[in-house]
Amino acid sequence: MTEETKKQLMQSVYKLANHYQIPNATLVSFKKRNLLLELISTKNPTAYKFINDLIECAVQLDRIESDKEKQTKKPDHWKAETLKTQSLKTAAEKKLSNFFETEGIN
Repeated sequence: MTEETKKQLMQSVYKLANHYQIPNATLVSFKKRNLLLELISTKNPTAYKFINDLIECAVQLDRIESDKEKQTKKPDHWKAETLKTQSLKTAAEKKLSNFFETEGIN
């Protein structure tokens, strides 16, 4: 996964942490995000679900896109998996965006 993608995902995590007044959130890296996600979960389980779903979709999409063997040996299957996971990621982004709007999180 690119550093830019990780940075974008963490921006949403930081927004939630800031909204729920979790201190020092911006010091947490993508790799060590689980503790921060757990704290968000204690504040609002719905917020946790939306951000966690997005992160999981992004990680899964990255793994599929990085699977060069499958891309070479089974290109049709690889393409179908990529499209399906991209669709799930887009839906997760939309749900999180709607949640931000509903909760007044900027």
